[in-house]
This record gives sequence, C-alpha cells and structure tokens, in this order.
Amino acid sequence: MHRFFLALALACATLTAGGPASSSPRGTLVIVGGGGMPQPILDAFLSASGGRGGVVGIIPTSTSDPDGALKEWKEDLEKAGLTFVALDVRAREQASQPELLERAKRCTGFWFSGGDQNRVGDCIVGTPLQKLILERYAAGAAIGGTSAGAAIMSKVMLTGDDRHGKNEWAEFGPGSYRTREGMGFLPEGVLVDQHFLRRGRQNRLFSLIMERPDHLGLGIDEATALVVKDGKATVVGDRSVMVFDPADMTVNGATLRDLRIHVLRAGQAIALATRKVSQ
Repeated sequence: MHRFFLALALACATLTAGGPASSSPRGTLVIVGGGGMPQPILDAFLSASGGRGGVVGIIPTSTSDPDGALKEWKEDLEKAGLTFVALDVRAREQASQPELLERAKRCTGFWFSGGDQNRVGDCIVGTPLQKLILERYAAGAAIGGTSAGAAIMSKVMLTGDDRHGKNEWAEFGPGSYRTREGMGFLPEGVLVDQHFLRRGRQNRLFSLIMERPDHLGLGIDEATALVVKDGKATVVGDRSVMVFDPADMTVNGATLRDLRIHVLRAGQAIALATRKVSQ
C-alpha cells in the first residue's frame, strides 16, 4: 500500500513539473510561405482559432503598414464571426504593457503579418508577450503567420541577410547566412524558410542544414502552408513544401552527400519527430 501511494505521488510530481503529459503543445501552427493565402489555408487558421466565437490577436510588427494589416484583418475576422484583437507592438516596451498582455490572454489564435522578421526579433522575442503566446499555444491556441510571420516560427530564425549583410541568396555553404533567435513555436531542431521555390531560396536552407546537420529543414513555397498539429506537419494550399532531412548526410567543407529531399504537395504530411512522410 505504501509503495502504491509513493508511486502515485511520484507520478503527480512528474505531471506538475511538466512531464510527458504537458510537454506537447495542444495548439496548431499555420505556417504560410507568403505570396497569397488560398481559402483552405485561411479556413485552417480560423478553424484552429476556434471558428465562430474565436478571438484572434493580430500582430503586425513585421509589416511596414501595420494600420493597413489591422484594418484588413478586422474586416475579415468580423465577417467570419470571430473577434478581432489588435496586438500592435511597434516598440519593445509595448510587449510588456499590462493592458496588451491582458488582451492577449483572451486570444484563441494569433497571427503574425509578413514583412521583416527582424522586427519581431527586436520587439517581441524575449518579452512577456512571447512567453504568454507560448503558454497560450501550449494550452491550445492557434498561431499563424505568413512570409516573415513564417520565418519567426522556428527557434533558429533566418534574418534574410547573407554574411555580408545583403538581402541576397547567391551565397552557399556553412556560415553563409545570418540567423538569430526566433519565437520558437516549432520544435527544437526544425528550421523553416518561406517564398521557397518561387524565389529560389534553396541555397539558404542547404547552407543552414550544413551548419546544423541535426536539424530538419522545411522550405514552404508561396500560396502554401504547413499546418502543424500534434507533431505532424500537413501541406495545405496550391504549391509545394520542400523537406531537407540530413539524417544520413555527410559534410566536407562546402560539399555534402546523402541529403534526403522530399517535395510534398497538398494532403501530404511529415512527422517532425520521426521524419516519416505520409500521404
């Protein structure tokens, strides 16, 4: 009997400390490669945010036209029966304001606009707002973003600059592209890039994978999204997602061998932990 109660106490302690039962987020990621958002992608985000009656916080930090982004989303959300919440962070101190954090606590979904992902790095990463959104995601909230709003999803975030500080994609090899800390919604060890095939950004992800051969690379094309739920990433939209799996890869300087590559279309999926592809 004493052994039974001891085992029960240990199990409860594990759950309280954030053991296996609490380690997997209950929410959904909708990661859009930019270049337009077909209706199935929008529907996936709105549904994951709770559908009619849901509350969506719009974070226009990346865009050069935050007022325009907020106006457009307000109209679209109200038309779809969801409540619009402006989380208009334009300076780092705003991401700690109690009033803004209280609004964010209500949200069942969050959307990061496109633009320059470095603005999110400057204004939100490492703030109470980031912590709160991660907590809401763990509890079941949806998080979506397009273009720069896709780049911020991983822990290691491409800045968009090569090693010379230019917004170019001609460089190739380890150390060619700059990174910084992103929001970290995707599991550790997953990298993401956007506008992928349309803008020929394969060099960027090749180079990052060579630096980090333990990471999985996801290149999302325009008008396409990965919907991530329970560790499974499913393709939605019009074009493709290119997956770089370096599990068997060897790197020698600027050369690599045995990199596994998948090109996935709508309806296909990959398990992020096992890297197994399914139809």
